Amino acid sequence: MTRLLASATVLAMVLLASASTDSARLHDANLAWERGDYVAALKAYLQMLDAPGADEVFEPIALQTGELYYTVELTADGAAPLFSPDERHLTYETGAGLQRVIRLLPSDGSTTPVAELTGTGAAFSPDGSKLAYLRLAAPSPQLREAQAALDAAAGGERAQRQAAVNRLVAAESQIAVRDIATTTETIVDTGGTWKTAVMLGAGGAILFSGLSAEGPPQIYLVAAGEAPRAVTSGEGLKTLVAFNSTGSAALFTVRAGGGGRGGGRGGAGGAATFGVVTLPEGKVTTVRGSAPAFSADGASLAYIAREGADSMLMVGPATNPSAATAVRKGPERIDAPALSPDGSRIAFQMMPREDWEIFVVSGDGKEATRLTREIQHDLMPQFLAPNRLLAVMGEARHRRSYIYDLDTGRRSRLFHNNTVRTIAPESVWVPSSSGAKVLFSAERDGDTVSPERGIYLMDLSRKVTREELRARVAGNLAAEQALRAKGQRMYAPIAAAVKGIVDQASVDRVFAYQARLFSFDSKHITRPGNRLASEYLFETYKSFGYEPEYQWFEGRNALGGKTANVLATLTGTVNPELVYVVSSHYDSVAGGPGADDDSSGTAALLEAARILVKHPQPATIVFASFTGEEAGLLGSREFVRQAVANRVRIVGALNNDMIGWANDQRLDNTIRYSNPGIRDIQHSAAMQFTRLITYDALYYKSTDAAAYYEAYGDIVGGIGSYPVLGNPHYHQSHDVLETINHQLVTEVARTTAATLMLLASSPSRLAELNVVSFGGGVAALSWQPSPEKGVTGYIVAWGPPDS
Repeated sequence: MTRLLASATVLAMVLLASASTDSARLHDANLAWERGDYVAALKAYLQMLDAPGADEVFEPIALQTGELYYTVELTADGAAPLFSPDERHLTYETGAGLQRVIRLLPSDGSTTPVAELTGTGAAFSPDGSKLAYLRLAAPSPQLREAQAALDAAAGGERAQRQAAVNRLVAAESQIAVRDIATTTETIVDTGGTWKTAVMLGAGGAILFSGLSAEGPPQIYLVAAGEAPRAVTSGEGLKTLVAFNSTGSAALFTVRAGGGGRGGGRGGAGGAATFGVVTLPEGKVTTVRGSAPAFSADGASLAYIAREGADSMLMVGPATNPSAATAVRKGPERIDAPALSPDGSRIAFQMMPREDWEIFVVSGDGKEATRLTREIQHDLMPQFLAPNRLLAVMGEARHRRSYIYDLDTGRRSRLFHNNTVRTIAPESVWVPSSSGAKVLFSAERDGDTVSPERGIYLMDLSRKVTREELRARVAGNLAAEQALRAKGQRMYAPIAAAVKGIVDQASVDRVFAYQARLFSFDSKHITRPGNRLASEYLFETYKSFGYEPEYQWFEGRNALGGKTANVLATLTGTVNPELVYVVSSHYDSVAGGPGADDDSSGTAALLEAARILVKHPQPATIVFASFTGEEAGLLGSREFVRQAVANRVRIVGALNNDMIGWANDQRLDNTIRYSNPGIRDIQHSAAMQFTRLITYDALYYKSTDAAAYYEAYGDIVGGIGSYPVLGNPHYHQSHDVLETINHQLVTEVARTTAATLMLLASSPSRLAELNVVSFGGGVAALSWQPSPEKGVTGYIVAWGPPDS
């Protein structure tokens, strides 16, 4: 017995020592990840996954590198994902314009549709056996002409032409109800009423948002064997939102002033008034409030109401909202209530200071818990189970999903993109009724420019396998090593010179620039600070040794009638006619000083200009401080207009915007690019010469970079916090100096200078590369000669057809 006990003790000590060693290795690998040393981190993760005890580190490695749960891409271009209440099926929409279709799929992860239906607005019956939708079987010639006009419309005309298409679609669509098992469809006679949304209730009842010739938009009820009848009355645009799970009550919102034959579908958030339709009688109760939501069991309803300066969290019976009572009342802003499955707990977002946080309160209001303390916005909670909550984090252009355990407070990241560098913004989150699965709409490839969004199905009951995780980590390691090796090759001829220059960047100087710009308060073109900032920039460039110039123009509502870009030029030594531009906008919104948006980018621009002034490069570099970005990209468009008129050969452009927000201890930012070559140079510049950790996203629309792209094509790079971060101070009066990490801004200045040095020392992107002919395995290519002097040859690379 003594020997057995001794053996057991030794075994326990060995196991404890092994667990301690694994924990230390994981800790060290995670620290390497945090500082951006992804090669070291990924190598360590692989070693741990291949060693005994891999089960202990499996979950944290999976969460660090991507998704823990099995996830499948249903389509690369879809929208409006939806589960059936019985979770047997799901739908999403895909295609544009009149080619829009609804795909009906099993919810087991199969990507093969059960049916593909021409139309929009799918809605399941409460038992999941039927599907209603707005069917557009045979568009009229008039509708086809309207769609063609929309497809050809310029930006300023699109809204009006889209409205024309919506009107015709609403007029020509039919309500179709499909039996999923038999595939038979029934067309509902709506008597010529225009239709914009449809839902199925208990007992085969149908509700739809519609418009007749007699008056404003209303909610209509079609009971079995009866003609449609309007159950609402009065003015305002009424939009169906949701049925409860039993099909006995439906929510609709009312937007004041809405009307006419416009069409479209809305949501609950922000509406001042909503209504509840109860079945079978079709009784309507109108409520002054916003953000209504049912509990999963269909019995309860929560919403937000106002009383004077206070916000109130209201909870009551789903079929009798007038009986709701306040479970929380206070001056803080609250929104987005979500009820637990049985209605006994309510989660909601509240703004105790500058950013939204998630709170949970019991149904009687007596037990309240703050769930989040993240510096970013925490938003839109949804219950997956009585003790499990899904919520999202970040600013609207980039949000990420998390699961919260309400018993422990533990947070786990949910959806990701399974790559180290590329960012995948999420936009839609739809849990199944049991909370076992979630549908996402996201840009997994990081492409925020094109309208395509992927639809993804995640199964929370099924984790990725060890083999799948190992393949993910190995693939990321190979990609990271290739990126680093490529960067070292590119920079090898000038690495020593680059390091000598970027090391001169000063955090103290960067802070001084920002402090001075901050002192001008708002720098919007309608404020005195705009002129003060332009004068400061002019004098600062001049103090560095440049001969700066104002680029004056008349701006809409500009104080004094005009505003100015401020430009400083570093003339090239070999190819002075070839120009690289680096820019940031120095103006801010009218209501705030814009410390991050975009004094941070302006400070980095100034410091890059200062350290490069005595080191002219082979090509010319223009440092451009733009005005009027917040008034509609005015300065960048004027700069590009004049450049095109003067035939300036801009061959590359960097634009830095919002780079300094102090979210956490990490010095991270996003490369926002159109040109993948410039993206790779910026990654390499950051990795080799700075402490900056860089991610990337195809992202240039609605920024000053768009002006370059529109006139000169695919030549854009640059750095910005979005969409990695989610600055809660964005466009607010509290976007102030103390929220800025000045070291982060300095690292961006270094990365920018290093990028410019390689760009201006290298051949620019070749133009008009074409395949003249291809046959018998032989291709003939043509391209415009490189404009740089001294080019001695070209390298042609090729690969498989899908590369």
